[in-house]
Parts: sequence; C-alpha cells; structure tokens
Amino acid sequence: MYNLQHLKYAVEVERTGSISKAAKNLFMGQPHLSKAIMELEDSIGIAVFNRSPKGVVPTARGEEFLRYAKNILAQMDEMEALY
Repeated sequence: MYNLQHLKYAVEVERTGSISKAAKNLFMGQPHLSKAIMELEDSIGIAVFNRSPKGVVPTARGEEFLRYAKNILAQMDEMEALY
C-alpha cells in the first residue's frame, strides 16, 4: 500500500532524475528511498522508473502515474491552505 509520502518521493525522484539526489533532498538514505519506490511500484503494479547507471527516467506508464501524483499533491496543498 502506498500513501501521499510515496507520491512525494516519486515526484522528487522524477524531478532530480536520481534516487541518490532525491534522497539527499528528502533528508533520507538512498536505500530507504529506493525501497519505498519499489514498494510503490509493487503496490500499483507498474514500473514507474527505468533505472540505469546514469540515473532514472519515468516509463511511459510512469509518466502518466506521475501526472496524477502531481495533481493529487497539488490538490492536497490547496486543501491544506484552505483549512
């Protein structure tokens, strides 16, 4: 099962193009973030990212998922601002 934190993690990984850089920005260890991304992918049943020694890039299905994730996070921010 994933949660909003997993969505934030995935969006940061996409933004940086690197699990290591995203982990640093999120103030967490790279192994923990990598595990969280794998748990997210397992729970939704798709690979969100293609991994290579040069970094990570979203898969086609991952791009679609990340668009939804960004919209959900933006709506949560708006709701928190209201209340």
